[in-house]
Amino acid sequence: MEKTNHASKKNSYKQLIAVSMGHFTNDFFAGLIAPISLYFALKLGLNLTQQGILSIVMLVFASFFQPIFGLLSDKRGKPGHLILSIVWISVWISISGIVNNFYLLVIVLALGSSASALYHPLGSTTAVALGGTSKGTSLSVFMTVGGFSATVSSIVGLWIASTYGIEKLVYLIIPGCIAAVIMYYLGIQNVMLDTEENSSKDKDSTRIKEKVKLNMSGKDLSWLVVLIYISLIKVLCGRFIVTYGIQILIVKNFIYGAVLLTVHLFGRPVGTMLGGILIDKIGEKKVFIMGMVASLGSLSMIGFGGSTIAAIGVGSLGFSISLTNTVGVLMSHKIIPNSQSFATGIIMGIPGGIGSISMIFFSGIADVNGLIYSTRALIIPLVIAMVLTCFMMYRKA
Repeated sequence: MEKTNHASKKNSYKQLIAVSMGHFTNDFFAGLIAPISLYFALKLGLNLTQQGILSIVMLVFASFFQPIFGLLSDKRGKPGHLILSIVWISVWISISGIVNNFYLLVIVLALGSSASALYHPLGSTTAVALGGTSKGTSLSVFMTVGGFSATVSSIVGLWIASTYGIEKLVYLIIPGCIAAVIMYYLGIQNVMLDTEENSSKDKDSTRIKEKVKLNMSGKDLSWLVVLIYISLIKVLCGRFIVTYGIQILIVKNFIYGAVLLTVHLFGRPVGTMLGGILIDKIGEKKVFIMGMVASLGSLSMIGFGGSTIAAIGVGSLGFSISLTNTVGVLMSHKIIPNSQSFATGIIMGIPGGIGSISMIFFSGIADVNGLIYSTRALIIPLVIAMVLTCFMMYRKA
């Protein structure tokens, strides 16, 4: 029996490595285009509006489609589909560099981004399933490994585009497909999820699950909306500082803004990892409140602090705002326990999309009143989000 349990744990570790590596690969390709959009503009003669369309198309297909793919995953999703997803995004994003028509490029990027909308909800549910009694740690490993991809994809993408030209992106198909093969070798396709298809043999169980889905209370829906709002504000704050952090520090006469922004970006996966571990030790509520209070402190330092204090705020915000990433996903699973992929799609997709679009509003405030004023205005919705975490309904698994 002990040998069996040891073998099972060993397989779970290997499968967690597989799904996390796939997350890194997925987010690598998803983040590859934005940093090198200038090279597409130069090649195809794109104006700023067309460049914006490319960004919006990728955002819509990668974020807003997540609940749809999550719902489909709850019905018939299998971890083996994650392997196909990696192959799919690797091929479409890699060939974007050899496309010579704007409208065809839109289609190619839309198709590639759709894989990301599948991977996040199904991958998160798979990671949680592999966690056993340490769901927070397991999910945080999944999210942390994916978080490191943003920096890597920017470096690799810019290196290829500036040195060899964007046409050479096509060779990235090779490492993408190698990652898919490794995932298969590590046995990700053997993970069993509690989907409707897998539960169809037990008719009574399926009938009960359908009732639970149909009888989701108004209170549950209210808390889900609150959770979406909190996640949305976190995305907004993070995107705002990544976009304008260096400029804010220049206004405050701090000349090493790029260094602090790098600290901010590396702090994100560290915060995600630590948050997941803390959830298993002290619980979701303490981690959620602690992370939101720390985030409010960091943003306040940026908005009201002097040169050095604001710099510390920029550097620390990445860590503090990511401390609650795992909490949001796990809480969404408890609100919609029988549709976990759908819940993940909602809590990751909708806030990611709306939060990014909301940047337009605060960017407009910055144009009229300056970046410092806009940063201070951003504190208001973050205060509301922080207060809401104190009154959230925290459930046991």
